[in-house]
Amino acid sequence: MNKLDYFNSLLSSVARCNICQRMCNRKKVLSVLNGNISSKVVFIAEAPGRLGAECTGIPLYGDVTGNNFETLLANIGWSRDDIFITNAILCNPQDDNGNNSTPTHEEISNCSYYLEMILELIKPEVIVTLGGRALEALNNIESHNYELRNDVATLVPWHGVKLFPMYHMSPRAAIHRSLTQQRADFISLSHEVSPKTGIKKQENNRRQQLKDVSKLQAKIALMVEYIVFKAKRISFFKLTKLLYLIDYNYLNRYQQTMSNCIYLRMQEGPWIPYLKNIVHENDKIHTAMIGRQPILMSTSFGETLNLSKAERDFIDQFVEQYKDATEGSIKTAVYMTAPMKYILRQENAGRSMLKNPVIYKNLTIEELDN
Repeated sequence: MNKLDYFNSLLSSVARCNICQRMCNRKKVLSVLNGNISSKVVFIAEAPGRLGAECTGIPLYGDVTGNNFETLLANIGWSRDDIFITNAILCNPQDDNGNNSTPTHEEISNCSYYLEMILELIKPEVIVTLGGRALEALNNIESHNYELRNDVATLVPWHGVKLFPMYHMSPRAAIHRSLTQQRADFISLSHEVSPKTGIKKQENNRRQQLKDVSKLQAKIALMVEYIVFKAKRISFFKLTKLLYLIDYNYLNRYQQTMSNCIYLRMQEGPWIPYLKNIVHENDKIHTAMIGRQPILMSTSFGETLNLSKAERDFIDQFVEQYKDATEGSIKTAVYMTAPMKYILRQENAGRSMLKNPVIYKNLTIEELDN
């Protein structure tokens, strides 16, 4: 029996299923609309949604969750024709009021036979689970000890293939992992696998990543070196804020940052994750303790000419403005920028924004969120 015939046979079997009492008359969401049965990537969600797949017959389509999935998928250049999407259970579970309900362990166990047959048919190289229930459902096929909070967006081995656990993109799940973070997870997934050709060779992938990081660090290292030289002495705290103000204003003027670095929302404001390493590894900068405060000072007697004159001129205006400013005043200037105002509004509304990107790939947090 060829692959298509096997799939059609499986569809006939699913259509006649009446094992779960509360769902025996529900639509079985498994058809050619689920995607490409030759894909190297299979997505497994929890269950069809009442306003989405239950109505359309297309998994992760037709409701808010489906819209989020479409956006995340398009962001990495993938389409539904590239992948296959299914659920831990194939019917929509509803409570007595007709609302979406969480499938029981028994219902997931009942449907695990179909899930196993789907995976055996497609033979993906990577299985992407969306949410904790989908990850747990695989225990019915072969047990594992993976947990979503510990293994999210990590390629791990399971049953002869690779798993890539991710959070669900429903509005409820976004409380635990924002869509901005999920966007980054999808980007990580695209770096690991292609739905058409399978898992990417990690050696080449790693070399390219190191090359990209080296290029980024080289530019930010020059900026740091020049700022410390021009300021003569500056605290690490002020350096981080000054870099952000320079990059944010450069982005507003030229539609790209000068450093091309990511700034994360940390407790003390925007932060470049690997900045400390860059400072410590630069032999033109040394740290001196003045009182209890570590102060960065330049050991160089000449300007860094590897930055263009236009870049040096742009940096000069901010160094001149803030080199004698107090840490409190430069922090205020940072928090008055549009991205930080947006973050504060979200936090005041109860949303956790810690470690979210303030600026990433020349986009601000507000642009990333929308």
